[in-house]
Amino acid sequence: MAERTRVVIVDDHTIVREGLRSILELEPDITVVGHAASPAEALSTVAATQPDVVLLDLKLDRDGPVTGLTLCGDLVARHPAASVVVLTTFHDRTLVMEALRRGAKGYVLKDVDVVDLLKIIRGVRTGSLMVHVASEPDSPRLTRRELEIMRLLARGLTNREIGKAALISDSTVKFHVRGIMRKLAVHHRAEVVYAATKLGIL
Repeated sequence: MAERTRVVIVDDHTIVREGLRSILELEPDITVVGHAASPAEALSTVAATQPDVVLLDLKLDRDGPVTGLTLCGDLVARHPAASVVVLTTFHDRTLVMEALRRGAKGYVLKDVDVVDLLKIIRGVRTGSLMVHVASEPDSPRLTRRELEIMRLLARGLTNREIGKAALISDSTVKFHVRGIMRKLAVHHRAEVVYAATKLGIL
C-alpha cells in the first residue's frame, strides 16, 4: 500500500480546519497530521510533523494576505520538502503570482469542489504546480505542441526535463515557452500556469 499523503491545515477559523479535516480523512491515501491557527503555531506544527502538503489560508490576522504570504515563504525556506497550497478567498492575480514566487505549489479558492481539492493535493505531492481559479472565455489558440509543453511546465519540469519528455532540444523548448508566454501575455514561467488555468486551458 502506498504511503499516505500527510497534510497540515493552517487557518485561523476552527470550523474551517475541522471541516477540511473531516473531508480529507475520508480519503484512504490522505491523513491530517496537524493544524494551526497562527504563523508561529504553523511553523511549530510543520517542524514537528514534517507533512507532505500544507494547506495555507493567506488571511491569518488583521494584516490580510501579507501575513500568509510571509508564512508561505518561511515554510518553503525551512521545509522545502513540504508543498504549500494556498487555500483562500482572495481571487487576485497579484496574490497568486506572489504566492507562487514565494514557493507555493498550489493556489485554490475556498469554494473549490472537493474532488478538485483532492486532485490538487495529490498533484502537488507528485511535484505538479496546481492553480485552480475561475476560467475566462476567449482562450488564445495554442498549438498541440504548445499545449504539451505547457502541461509539462505545470508539472514543475525544467527545460531540459521537458525536452527529454517531449523528445525535443532545450532550445526548441525555450522557443515554445516564449511563444506560450507571448500568447498568454505573461512574463514569468509561474504566470503561465495561472493564466492557462484562468483561461480554462489546463
